Amino acid sequence: MAEIKGKGRFWHDVSVRSVKLLNILLICFPFAFLLVTYYSKQAYGGELGTVGNAVFIVLYISLYCLMVRIYSAFQISQVSYFEMFFSQIISISLTDLVFLILISVFLRDLPDLVIYFVGFISQLFFSFFWCLIVSWWYFKAFKKRKAVIIYDSIHNLNEIAKHSQFQRSFDLMGVYDIDEVKTAPDSERTQWLIDKIKDADVVFVMEIHSHERNVIIKYCVDNEISCYDEPKIGDILMRTSRQFNMYNLPIVLIERFSPAPEYMFIKRFSDIFLASMTLIVTSPIQIFTALAVKITDGGPVIYKQKRLTKDGRVFDIYKFRSMKIDAEKHTGAVLSTGTDDPRVTRIGRFIRKVRIDELPQLINIIKGDMSIVGPRPERPEIAEKYCKDLPEFRLRLQVRAGLTGYAQVYGRYDSDPYDKLCMDLYYISKAGPAEDLKIMFVTLKRILAKEPEYSLEDPDDDF
Repeated sequence: MAEIKGKGRFWHDVSVRSVKLLNILLICFPFAFLLVTYYSKQAYGGELGTVGNAVFIVLYISLYCLMVRIYSAFQISQVSYFEMFFSQIISISLTDLVFLILISVFLRDLPDLVIYFVGFISQLFFSFFWCLIVSWWYFKAFKKRKAVIIYDSIHNLNEIAKHSQFQRSFDLMGVYDIDEVKTAPDSERTQWLIDKIKDADVVFVMEIHSHERNVIIKYCVDNEISCYDEPKIGDILMRTSRQFNMYNLPIVLIERFSPAPEYMFIKRFSDIFLASMTLIVTSPIQIFTALAVKITDGGPVIYKQKRLTKDGRVFDIYKFRSMKIDAEKHTGAVLSTGTDDPRVTRIGRFIRKVRIDELPQLINIIKGDMSIVGPRPERPEIAEKYCKDLPEFRLRLQVRAGLTGYAQVYGRYDSDPYDKLCMDLYYISKAGPAEDLKIMFVTLKRILAKEPEYSLEDPDDDF
């Protein structure tokens, strides 16, 4: 059985990577054609030549592949063809824009935008039909994977299991509560677990204790069964550990988040530079927003609120006011329910929807209260409530609060506080310039698109 599964997985991966490579070639073709037939001939000192064209094409492919990876635009088995197409639109748009600017440096005159848009529309045409056909092909070519859920605390998995895309990808054979054998001897519990998962292709492990989880993981690895595990906070903290050998023993050292000085310098410099540039570029929008807020109800334009940042320091966060004056006079500190909150004004609904209300926080970033990327700053009163039931909530204060963050781009507005905490800790465990840049790019997608029902990073999104 294991050998058959291995061969099946191999041919699955070869087939999927082949169609992904086809997408890359289709998207690159219009650019390469226009480069050779038009852009190259407009260069200073004659044509770019074979080497010059080849360099541009390789760079284009590399950047497109990077954008596709950032925006998870090859989620064939996880999302609908339209969601996949939307991710590719953003990937193609950003790649083309970068190369339009880059190529303009080498041309005698500014490039003809009509020709540029012809190439762009051609790429969208290829992308749309690729997404449509490949999405249809994948579910015709590969059977649903037999799935089993073993849980102790199931969180939101009931909702996920009912989701149409989950049902399209997986054939759910059973959902089993570990409580059924909680008091049984170890040998009986082990056999019970094996009996439940032995015929599955995929096992979802949700909040299982370490003994049972180890049994499942070892069995799955040994029998080539995919295992999705919802990590606990301790598991996520282990990601920050350093591995080394001590006294002939493999040891891991787990400490509080302590980034390299070079990373902190790069992060702070980037924060100041990007926040300052964005503040200048968006100044017309901010002026217009300020006038709109003032004219609609005559109240103050900027709203200040106490928030928490690194090491529990309290600061005043700045926002364009989107709620009625004295919105919490009678309720005290309560969580907002989003744009449907009755306390939100008419203009407030719009500026919240397009995230304009957050722009004054650029000043917080320049001041050093916040960073561009980090856990969203929570109110002291709300954080105190969370900490009563979830003491680990304070662990997110290991880093400076952020304008955007991992929980904001991969979670939902109404995500459970525990889930948001896990996502924030997941970011802290792998924080670095590349991860910060990725979250910035994905934030653009979240601004442009309606909040998805489920947002994810696809582990099969490699190519």
